[in-house]
Amino acid sequence: MSLPLEFQNHIETLLHCRLCPKMEGNPVQGCIPNAKIMSIGQAPGIHEERYGRPFAYTAGKTLFKWFSSIGVEEELYRSKVNMAAVCRCFPGKAKSGDRKPDPSEIENCSGFLAFEVRFNKPELVIPIGKLAIDQLHDEKKYKLEDVIGKKFRREFHGIELDWIPLPHPSGLNVWNHTQEGKILIAKALDLIRKHPAVERELLKF
Repeated sequence: MSLPLEFQNHIETLLHCRLCPKMEGNPVQGCIPNAKIMSIGQAPGIHEERYGRPFAYTAGKTLFKWFSSIGVEEELYRSKVNMAAVCRCFPGKAKSGDRKPDPSEIENCSGFLAFEVRFNKPELVIPIGKLAIDQLHDEKKYKLEDVIGKKFRREFHGIELDWIPLPHPSGLNVWNHTQEGKILIAKALDLIRKHPAVERELLKF
């Protein structure tokens, strides 16, 4: 499939970006032109560059197990969903898990996300993890149980869209294994399954 020139140039610019000196490795992209569903992760993990795609390792196994539970298979998802991220490079390790990107790194990468939203005009965005949810949620102080299992609507980079958040599928995220977490994740996945864009793009095959 040949990409629209503007979108192809976007991917080339993204893959050659080296603006953030603390980031490790090279950018990872999961860009799909004209995708009506977008997901937004936090940033690639240490293994994602090697595989050349987002959510390619253990957190991805959990994420796609969640999607499989509602009838959405991994390769179809990857072919139909623009898999964006707040930052596109591996931030490096922290004492516990991966380092959280700093505000300047988030700002440096924000143009890539903005372009993909404006170009694709998605009907549904799925932010995965708190850093991604922060980009869409107006409230900066909230708990996962305040947002997981709910559908929201807002204008994002000039596009009116729905967004349904998921927690980060990292094994370090203990919230996912609580009784409340399991119930709310299932509720969020059911909302995603019932969304018209998901029914049309991912379930009618």
